[in-house]
Amino acid sequence: MSEKDFKSIYYKFLNDSFDVIKQFEKDRKRLLIKACWVSFLFFIGALVLICFLCCMILKSIFNPFLFAILLFVLYVCLLKTITTIILTDRSYQQKFNEKILPLLLRPVANFKNWPKNKNTDVVIDSQIFPNFDTQEDVSCIFGYYKRSSITICDTRLTLPVKALEKPDLFKGVIIQFEVEKCINNHVILISKNENKNNKYVYFKTNIEGLDEHLNAFAKNNSDIEFLNEKFLNIIKKVAFAYRARSFSFSYKNNTVLIAMRQRKAMPFGYIFKSLVKLKNYDEFIEKFTVIYEFIDFLN
Repeated sequence: MSEKDFKSIYYKFLNDSFDVIKQFEKDRKRLLIKACWVSFLFFIGALVLICFLCCMILKSIFNPFLFAILLFVLYVCLLKTITTIILTDRSYQQKFNEKILPLLLRPVANFKNWPKNKNTDVVIDSQIFPNFDTQEDVSCIFGYYKRSSITICDTRLTLPVKALEKPDLFKGVIIQFEVEKCINNHVILISKNENKNNKYVYFKTNIEGLDEHLNAFAKNNSDIEFLNEKFLNIIKKVAFAYRARSFSFSYKNNTVLIAMRQRKAMPFGYIFKSLVKLKNYDEFIEKFTVIYEFIDFLN
């Protein structure tokens, strides 16, 4: 399915669901106005305190106790000015994920929320990552495209060290899907800035853009014909759509796993982003269409 066809179906779905989305849009605007107004009041309060402190300094009026209290209140006002919007956005994001995101996941693939941490065995078997201690999925969705099942998870993997707050080995999106074509091989591609921890043999694909940015490994020399210019163009689209900081790919038998470092897997429910403008959904739609294109190519 082309991106144009997908958008046509998606826009029709959004128009049919407009009443629900419009009501949530009113809640978004109300929360945004309230947060901006509260931030503005604290900002004005901070300006007043700054003026008062400047007057105290210029007039050489110094009371250590009063000065310390005013500085603390100024700090609180500035902190509230910044954090009010952030905390309101987080609250909005949670409500968005509960009420609107499931609605937006229905078209074409009928995605739905999926139990977290269910693909740990596949992640380990991919050999993309060295040993990790825990897997924590912030969110996970599951759906179908044609005969392929797709799982997209916002995932954090931690390093196996003794610490109260374990450092991240990986934080980003992990996409898993199954394709009809089963290869008698295990092919791994890893960004040059990532850990290359696997037991397979490194080889050059002789594709300039691919060898420049990715290291390729394979269990054997069979079924690697899919590594061509078209494949490179598709993974570029996937990395761009997900704003990836790094890219890792595993294709074993008929299971594909893609891991990309980024902040969020599905960053859409942003409090400053209108829900009634169809163009605002284009970036969200692209995250699915590039995966569908990838599946069609591998099949």
